[in-house]
Amino acid sequence: MSAADDLVSDTAAALLLQSASLSEQLVAQMVREIPELGEDRALVELLTESVSDNLHNALQRFALGERRPGAEAPAAALEYARRLAQRGIPVSALLHAYRLGQAESQKRMMEGFASATQDPAVIVAASIQLSAASFAYVDSLSEAMVRAHDEERQRWLRTRAVARSAQVTAVLAGDPVDALEAERALSYTFGQPHLGLVLWSEPAAGADSLARLERAASRLAAEAGCSREPLVIPADACTVWAWLPRPQATIGPDSPAMNEDARVHLALGDVAEGVGGFRSTHRQALRAQVVAGAADAAYRPRVTTAAEVEMVALLSSDLSATREWVATALGDLALDDDHHSRLRETLWVFLAARGSYTAAAAELMLHKNTVQYRVRKAEEARGRSLKERRLDLEVALLACRWLGPRVLRNPTSQA
Repeated sequence: MSAADDLVSDTAAALLLQSASLSEQLVAQMVREIPELGEDRALVELLTESVSDNLHNALQRFALGERRPGAEAPAAALEYARRLAQRGIPVSALLHAYRLGQAESQKRMMEGFASATQDPAVIVAASIQLSAASFAYVDSLSEAMVRAHDEERQRWLRTRAVARSAQVTAVLAGDPVDALEAERALSYTFGQPHLGLVLWSEPAAGADSLARLERAASRLAAEAGCSREPLVIPADACTVWAWLPRPQATIGPDSPAMNEDARVHLALGDVAEGVGGFRSTHRQALRAQVVAGAADAAYRPRVTTAAEVEMVALLSSDLSATREWVATALGDLALDDDHHSRLRETLWVFLAARGSYTAAAAELMLHKNTVQYRVRKAEEARGRSLKERRLDLEVALLACRWLGPRVLRNPTSQA
C-alpha cells in the first residue's frame, strides 16, 4: 500500500473511534439546515440511527482499505427513506442530508491528514483518493435511497388513505378548501366539537400497526360516547391522527379503551369546535406526543393529555437549556438518584396539597413526621427556601416528573 493509502486508512480508523460524537453533530446540523427532517421525534430517532450506521460503515470500509463502490445500504437508512416517503417529505431533503454528511466527514478526514503528516504530496494524494471513494460510496447509497423512497411513495399513493390525508393536511394548513367537498371525501363534519388524538406504536410492534391503532381509535370513540365513527388518518406506518366527533365523556390517563393493547400510546388535546378547533386540538395532541417522546422510557406514560403537559411541551423543545435551568432552580434536588427522587416526589405532593403535611401524608401513605423530614431535606438539597422563586420550583419539579433523567444531573459528576 502507498503512503496515501495508509494515511486514509489510519485516519478513518482514528475517526471511527469518534463516530458517535460525529454522528450526533451531523444529525443536529441536518435537522437545523433541513427543518422537515426534525418535524417529529420518531423521525429524528430514525435519522440518528441511519446516520450512525452509514458513518460507521463508511469509516470501517476506508479503515480496512476498501475504496470501491457497492456497499449495501444499512437497514435503518432504507427504513428512514421509506418513512420520509410516507410523510410526503421529498427525496431531495434526503439527498441534501447525504451531501451534508459527506462534506463534514471529508472535512474531518482532511483535518486528520494535516495532523498526521506534513508531506503535501501525500496529503494531496490521500485527499484525491478519499474524494473519489467517498463520492462513489455516497452515490451508491443515494441510488438505493432514491429507489426505496420512490417505491414506498408509489405504494403509499395507491392507498385511499393518502387522498384523505391530503384533504386533512390542507385543512390543517389553512389552505383554501371546499369544506363541503372535504366533508364528503372524509365522511366527517367540521362544524362540530372535536377531540384530537395522536396514536402511535413502536416500529417493532408489527406489520399490522395501523390496523391496531385504528381499532384503538374506535374504542376511544366509543368510550367518549361518540355517536359517529372517528376520522382516522395515517401519518406514517406507526402513527395515526384521529378526531373524535362530539365527545360526550372525558378520556383520561386511566382510559379503559387503552388497556386492550399495551403496544399503543395516546396523546390527546382539548375538545374544541369548528374548523379552528379541528386544527387547535390536533396541534395540542401533537405537542403532548412530543412530551411523551421526550420523556425517559421508564417515566413515559401510555396516555398523555395536553392539559397536563402544555408547559412541559415548551421545556422539552430544548432539553439542554432545560437541564441547566432545572439545575439552577432545584440545586442538588435535581440529582438523579433514588434518594433525591423520593424528596422530589414528596415535595411535589406537599406543594399540591397547599403546604398541608397531613394531606400530603395521606396521599403518600406516610407518617406526617416522615413528610416533614423529607420536605426539610428537599429544602436543604435545593439550597434555599421553598418560598423563594416558588413558580420556578414547581415548574422544575413538573419537568423532572415528565422528563426524568433527561433533565436531571448525574450524581457522580455533580455537574
